[in-house]
Amino acid sequence: MANTTEHQFPNRSINNLNKSVLVVGGAGYIGSHISKHLIRNGYTPVIVDRNIKNNPIAKQFNDVYEMDLPKDIHLIDNLVKRYNVDSCICTAAYTSVGESVKEPNKYYQNNVVMTLQLLNKLKDLDVKKFIFSSSAAVYGTPESGICYDDQIGLEPINPYGQTKLVVEKMLKEYNRAYGMKSISFRYFNAAGADPDGEIGELHDPETHIIPLIIRAGFQATDFNMFGNDYDTPDGTCIRDYVHVTDIADAQIKALSLLDNNMCARLNLGSGNGFSNKEIMDEVTKHTGAINVITASKREGDPAQLIADISRTKDILNWKPMHSDIDNIVRTAVQWYKHCNKQEIN
Repeated sequence: MANTTEHQFPNRSINNLNKSVLVVGGAGYIGSHISKHLIRNGYTPVIVDRNIKNNPIAKQFNDVYEMDLPKDIHLIDNLVKRYNVDSCICTAAYTSVGESVKEPNKYYQNNVVMTLQLLNKLKDLDVKKFIFSSSAAVYGTPESGICYDDQIGLEPINPYGQTKLVVEKMLKEYNRAYGMKSISFRYFNAAGADPDGEIGELHDPETHIIPLIIRAGFQATDFNMFGNDYDTPDGTCIRDYVHVTDIADAQIKALSLLDNNMCARLNLGSGNGFSNKEIMDEVTKHTGAINVITASKREGDPAQLIADISRTKDILNWKPMHSDIDNIVRTAVQWYKHCNKQEIN
C-alpha cells in the first residue's frame, strides 16, 4: 500500500526514475533520515517498511509501501520494475542485544534469512548495488577499545552481532559469485535527530541512552546508570556517538562509489568517545538535574568502543560534520520536545 500523503520536506528534488533507491526499513529512525537525504540529493527513495499505518514519520514521505519481509518478498518485483530501481539500502533489522541472547532464532530469521531472500530477489532482478546497515557489535570486546574496520578474526559476543557479521560475509561471497557491489556500514552509536526537527527517534520500547536520559530529565524519573567502575577516567563506559545526519550523508557518497565493482566494510562513527557521565552532564544542561541510580554493569559491555574512521574518510571523502556531542544532544532534545509538547509545557 502506498502512502499518497504529500510529504512536507522543503527543497524536494523532482523525481528522477533513473535515480530510484529501494530503502528497506526506510520509515525507521536511521532509514527515514537516509530517505530524507536521498530526496535532498535528487534521488527517489522507494520505502518499504512494516506497520506504516501507525508510524507518523512514514506519512511525511511519498512512495511508501507496507510490506512484511520476507513474507511479501514477491512484491519487490513490481516496485523494482515500476521505479526502475538500481540500488538498495537495507536498514531493516532487529537490534536489541539483550533480546537477541534470549531469542536468537528471531534474530537469525529476520536479520539473516530476510536479508538473504532480499539479496536473492535483487540478484534475480539485476539490482547489483547494495548498502547494508551493519554494526559495531561485530567487534565484540576489542582489547584496545579502538575498532579498525580492516581487522580480521572478529568475534561478536552476542547473536545480534553474529547476524550482522554473517550478512557481511554473505555480501563478500555475492560480490565474488554474482558481481553484487556492496558497502557494509558498521554503525557505532547512532544518535541525534534531524536538524529541521521533522524526524527523529520513535522506538518503542526505547533502548538508546540519550533519549532515555532526556526522558528521565523531563519526566523527573530516575535513570539507571549501568556501571561506575569501568577502567575509564570517570568509571562509566565510553562510546562513540555519530549523528544520524552524518550516517545519512555517508549513504549518498556510497551510492556513487557503487558504480565501481567493490565490496567494502567501513566504520561509521565520529572517531571520538564520550562516557555515560559526560552524556549525562550534556543532557542536564537542557533538562536540569537527574537522579541517577547506579546499577551493576551489564555482562559483555566493554569499557570502551571507539571507531577508527580513517578508511571511511579516505574511501568516501566523508567526515562527520554534525557529530559534536552538544549538537547531538541539542537535536535529540529538540525532537523530544516536538513529540511531547504537552508534557514539556
